[in-house]
This record gives sequence, C-alpha cells and structure tokens, in this order.
Amino acid sequence: MSDFLPEDNAREQDGQPAVDPAPGQEPGPDVETARVITGSPLAAVMASQASTTPPDESEIAPAPKLPPLRPNLLHTLLFFFIAFVMLLLGQLIAAVVYQLLTLGTQAHLSLSAAYQITASDPRLSIPTQAAIYGALVMLAVIVFSGLWLSPFWETLEWRASRARRFFFPLLLVGLLTGVAIGALGNSLPMPMPKNPPILHEMSTSTLGAWFLLVFGITAAPMTEELAFRGFLLPSLLNIFKWLERRGVSNAQVTRWIGIPVSILLTTIPFTLLHAEQVSDSWGPLVLIGVVSVVLCVVRLSMKSVACGAVVHAAYNFTLFAGVVYQTSGFQHLNKLMGS
Repeated sequence: MSDFLPEDNAREQDGQPAVDPAPGQEPGPDVETARVITGSPLAAVMASQASTTPPDESEIAPAPKLPPLRPNLLHTLLFFFIAFVMLLLGQLIAAVVYQLLTLGTQAHLSLSAAYQITASDPRLSIPTQAAIYGALVMLAVIVFSGLWLSPFWETLEWRASRARRFFFPLLLVGLLTGVAIGALGNSLPMPMPKNPPILHEMSTSTLGAWFLLVFGITAAPMTEELAFRGFLLPSLLNIFKWLERRGVSNAQVTRWIGIPVSILLTTIPFTLLHAEQVSDSWGPLVLIGVVSVVLCVVRLSMKSVACGAVVHAAYNFTLFAGVVYQTSGFQHLNKLMGS
C-alpha cells in the first residue's frame, strides 16, 4: 500500500522519518541519497556492517585487575622475624620478672639462672609462651592489616565459619591421624627416644602437665597453623602462581609441581621446630613430617587455616590422651620416666 502513497508519507508509514530539505532549498545529494537508502535493503546491509565493525582500541574496556598474591615471601619473612624477636623479648621479660619476684627469697639469682628456670619449668614457661603467642597474633593483625589494607583473617583464609561447619569431620581426621601415626611409630623399625624432653617437662608437676595439655590443644596448634599454613605455605605456592601470571608457567605446573614443592618446603621447618621435643631423633621427626603433610592437604583442600588448626589440635590431643590414661590424670607422673 505504501507504493500508492506520496514518497514522504510512504517513508513515515514504514517507520522512517522523512528527510526534507530546508525551506527554499533544493534537495541536496545527501538528502537524495538518504531518501534512496532509507527503508531499502541496502540500509539493512549497512547496519549489519556497522554492527560487525570492530570497536576502536580506546573503546575496549580494560581487563579486570587481578588481586595481589598475599602473603608473599617477604610477608612471611617479616612475620617470622616478628615472632623470633617477640619470643626472645617475652622470655627475657619473664626471666626479669621472675628474678624480681624472687629477689627476697633467693640470694644472688642471676638473670641467666632465672631465664633457665622460666624456660624449663612448664608452670612458668607455658603461661609465658601462651602470652607471647597471643601478643604475636594481635601484633600481626595490626601490622599486616595496615600493610595489606585488607582484613587480616580474610586475607590469610582463616575462615573459622568453615571450621565450625565441618568441626566433627575435621576432629575425626585429626584423631585418626593421631592413631595412625601412633601405630606407625610402634610398628616401623625407627629409632624412638625413650624419655624425650617433652615427657620430662610433663613429669615435673601435675599443674605443669595440665598446662602443657591445654596449651597443646589451643594456642599451640592455632599459632603454628597461622605461621606455617597461613603464611609460609601460601607464600611458597604464590611464587608459582606469580610465574603463571607472568606467562612463564601454567596451571598444570602449579598443580603438579608447585603444590608438592610448597608442602615439602613447609614441612621441613615445621618438623625441625619440634626436633628438640623428641631429642632430635629422626624416627619421630619423620612421623611429624607426615602429620605436616596431612595438615597442608587439609588447609589447601578446605581453603581454611582454621580447619587445619582443628585437625592439628585433635592430633595433639591423641598424644596427650595416652599420657593422661597412663598417669591416671597426671596423678602418677613418675610412670612417665619409667621409674
């Protein structure tokens, strides 16, 4: 029907605006071209070409910026440096306080002697160490939250809510790990110390033994997991992720090489930390290394440091459970040393 309408009305009927010259002017070539093209198949072709024309580079939105890899090795070194300094200062302060408190009861007690007493008696050393660990965590939260400009616990993937949600399965993993490690220690031909220093510490007093137990299933696993699986393990793994971002490596290398290497390099210092407790005997150190691997796997698979802390605490509990049973609740500590 539009064929029978005037030209301008036909265009308006088709939904296209009429293109008219200004009053008193003849239609120019552009106007005539617009009249010819508008509403014709050529218009559809031009529209499709315009839609397929690649956008100008200045119009392309930049790729989203990847989040920074945290923690890195410098962050980990800083954390361990702070921990080392705080341990030395904390033990020194404890020795000075003990020296001052005993000033009127023990003549000429030197600072070195006071240091030796506060470091060897669990009734003094465990509260001191617990206070140092607490201060270390609080200082780390302040320092690294300011350094990262992001929440400390969130950046380290602590995720306590996930640990609460899977608390009983994690507890079971820790208990079974303790039972399995105990069975391996009794069945494999490995040198095991008869009276390791940790048993000697527990045998000194009932109160000290209870301090060791409570500390071993609370502050110790939490702080150790924060240090080794919160800082060290991810900082090592982030090296491979950084290489992956630079195009030097890829996801498969990170998965099959980066993760095992990071676990190994985390396990070595974690194992050596406990060497003195087992008289530097390589048998229990191997078993502690196996425990470290389990804790690393839990932390990476659950993406939660808190989950590893629950498993660690449950494993430590199995170590104390046998001692508690053997000594009837730390009432007969002489049985620990075979006397």
